[in-house]
Parts: sequence; structure tokens; C-alpha cells
Amino acid sequence: MPTLLFALLLSLQASPDIQTEARGPNAWRLTITVKGERDPTVVAPRLQPRAAELCGPVGYHFGRYTFRVDEAIEGPSVGNPPSLTLVQDVACGPRPPEPPPPAPAPALSEAEAGELQPKVQALTDRYFAAVDEGRHADSRAMADEAMTGGATLEEWTAREQQRRSVTGALRSRQVARFTWYSNPAGAPFGHYAAVDYVASHELQDECGYLVWYRPTPGAAFQLVRQEVIYLPPDLDADTRAALRRQHCILL
Repeated sequence: MPTLLFALLLSLQASPDIQTEARGPNAWRLTITVKGERDPTVVAPRLQPRAAELCGPVGYHFGRYTFRVDEAIEGPSVGNPPSLTLVQDVACGPRPPEPPPPAPAPALSEAEAGELQPKVQALTDRYFAAVDEGRHADSRAMADEAMTGGATLEEWTAREQQRRSVTGALRSRQVARFTWYSNPAGAPFGHYAAVDYVASHELQDECGYLVWYRPTPGAAFQLVRQEVIYLPPDLDADTRAALRRQHCILL
């Protein structure tokens, strides 16, 4: 067998399954799931051979990505290795030049944050109402691409329906705390509001937070992140308390 053909076959055998979706002219979205990993920067290089194959001699560059880590924190699956799913956008050709960075947003004063809090509370109420009532187009419209990962309405709807199948119907939800940030390190300039909450559902309890963002004063807030942990209602008191201390804001 020629050396080049043997190397190619070996590479294909060693490569994990990569889903490939065309996203427009010379643009693709690659999805890979790898067991035993939590770090997307470790998994991303595994997509490079597929990207090079798609784009050929013109080259490629990676764009926006999202990832999810699935890991059991209770139940019979505890101890199984985590599973990381990475969704990476790829475009053929050289990377376009970066636009000049925007100026930092002015720091929010305590009084300004107090004035904005009712507006962000109203946005949070609207978002959760859309989620609870199954108005998926409305909830998706409030989320930035940083949160949707470029998901279509169909994909967003399927994700929300899967979440509802896990949690069951809502019983109660309470916002627990607002935390404000101006131009935090490692994030685009602007104002951020983190909204911690707790909720009770028919099948599981939930705690987590939303992050709302606006780049400049006067701009509309968009939802850019949601972090969630679920607590089954049949946990014993000690386990529930330990998980709440680790993952949830305590009320």
C-alpha cells in the first residue's frame, strides 16, 4: 500500500466522528463530541484536518464556537467520564482584518445600576415567560448569538423541548441577586448584569444565572449566557445541601 494512502487511512480511522453542515458559500459548521474532555481548546485541533479538507488550498480560519460539557453529578452515572460537544464555525480563505476595538463603556455607578435593575428584571421576566409558555421564537429573539450559537429556530425549539422533558412544568421561580459589571476582563466592552435565580419544577429543581449585556449606554440588553444546574427532588438532604453550596446561590 502506498505510504500516502496508508497515512490517510490511518488518519481517518483515528479521527472521531465530525458532523459537517454547510452554512453558506465557503462557510461550514463542524460538530464533534469527545468523551473524557472538558477543555474545548484541547478538542478544537481535532477539527483542523476536516477544515483543511473542506477549504483546500485557499486555507481556512475558525470563527465563533460554542461547547457543552455533560457530566453526571449524582445518580448511577457518577464516575463516568465527561463528554464535551464542540460546535465550531469555519470559513474558507484568510481571516479578515479585525475592526478597531471599541472604546470602553463608562463605568456604571451604583445609582445607575439601581435605575437599570427594574429594566433587566422586566427582561428576565419576559424571557422566562416566553420559555415557560413555549414561545420559542420570542425567547430566541431575546438571546444574542453568543448564547444561541447560531442555532436556527428549529434547533432552538428542539433544545427547549428537551429541557422541558427533563424538568417538567414550572412550579415557582425567584430571582435571588443582581450583580453588575462594567468592561470585565476577557469580555467585550460594555455593561453586564448577572441575574441569579432559583426555580422549582415538577421533576427537578433548578438554580443558575442569566447574563444580560449591552455594548454602550442606551443600547438594548441582549441575553448572552445562561448557566443552569438541576437538582432532582428525591435527593437526600445532605446531598442537596452539598450541591447547592457548590453550584447555587444560597437564599
